[in-house]
Amino acid sequence: MPDNIKKVILKYKGIVPENIFERDLKIYKAGFNKANVIVGPRRAGKSFFLYSLTKREKTPILIDFEDNLLDEADKKNLNRILDVSKELFERGSLSFFFDEIQNVGNWERFVISLLNEHYPVYATGSNSKMLSRDIATALRGKSLAYLMLPLSFVEYLRFKKIRLEKNFEHTDIVFELKKHFTNYLRYGGFPEIVLAEVIPLKNKLINNYYESVLYKDLIDRLQLKNVKLVEIIMKYLLNLFGNTFSISSFENYLKSNKIHYSLEDLYIILKSLQDVFMVSYVKEYSKSLRKSEYSKSKVYLFDTAYIHFLAIESEDYGRILENLVFIELFRREGNTENKTIFYHKSKNNRECDFIVTKKDKACEAIQVSYELNEKNKEREVSGLLSAMELFKLKKGLILTNGQEDELIINKKKIVVKPVWKWMLNK
Repeated sequence: MPDNIKKVILKYKGIVPENIFERDLKIYKAGFNKANVIVGPRRAGKSFFLYSLTKREKTPILIDFEDNLLDEADKKNLNRILDVSKELFERGSLSFFFDEIQNVGNWERFVISLLNEHYPVYATGSNSKMLSRDIATALRGKSLAYLMLPLSFVEYLRFKKIRLEKNFEHTDIVFELKKHFTNYLRYGGFPEIVLAEVIPLKNKLINNYYESVLYKDLIDRLQLKNVKLVEIIMKYLLNLFGNTFSISSFENYLKSNKIHYSLEDLYIILKSLQDVFMVSYVKEYSKSLRKSEYSKSKVYLFDTAYIHFLAIESEDYGRILENLVFIELFRREGNTENKTIFYHKSKNNRECDFIVTKKDKACEAIQVSYELNEKNKEREVSGLLSAMELFKLKKGLILTNGQEDELIINKKKIVVKPVWKWMLNK
């Protein structure tokens, strides 16, 4: 029996904490042979979520393939993991949990062999070799991907040990909730950053995450030689949050600054930033798939901490609020890439921030405004109404920082609601 493999299996039997913060992501036990792969950005909590899943299994086998006890010989002989597990435990109740499995050659064959023998398999990981999304792709139809993003506001409050009783909206806890929401809006939901008690540490952490995406996920993984181009694209998109991105405009920007680039590299970097869950692109909604695909995309980041600590316009809370609403919509849709969230622009250039679709049909129109006032109310309402009329929607939603109201215009109902309350009432 290989001592190292045995040591690692037994080590992780005792390493999982008794109390692990419960996330709201639901993983369903499939009645067919597919691996459950947890995907999402770095530092969102995928590994700890994997640990929490072991608690619902009778005999979980948890292995982190970055453990220094596993040498190259161990990693080449993956089948010994199953053999050792059978020797140590009751074979009929085994389930396997793999973190950073992409570090090992031919891992796909090993996972598929476990599935063929009807063992439950759960996996996650993310490094310069392979992204969590790539793990799901490499299994070629033998996996189900589940999205793990940084903490939602509901999870954030639980993380802070804030309990909400029935009818909490009518109690003094509302004042505390608003303070927490302000912090959540500014500093986002990465667990380590939520735990960090001082601002300089939060700043240091988010800069570390940003550099990991830049160097490990992009430059190292894609073997890109033009480091300057990668840096410029990331900074450009970081500061564009909530606004539309145009390839031609960006090319003009690069040319005017005499920055060397190739279109191939440009498209690879833009796509990869989406793959690593740094940014997402939202297209303009159109019944014509071609027209929608070639429309200008709005850019959103997957956590607002990047905006607060790294963006130039870090105090533009209207755009930050809109970005936060996008993250929550994306989370609720549960897809690993955006297929259902769009924006709408009318013929007279009135814009509705979000159109949510189901089966390619618009089912929800949402406008986001930090504050409705005399200067912007007509614009925000007319942008929403134009979308509601076009898509024959009877109800629309305007999300704000703190205002609450209900409007009836042209027999259509518009609900005005604070974002924090919308996030707490799914």
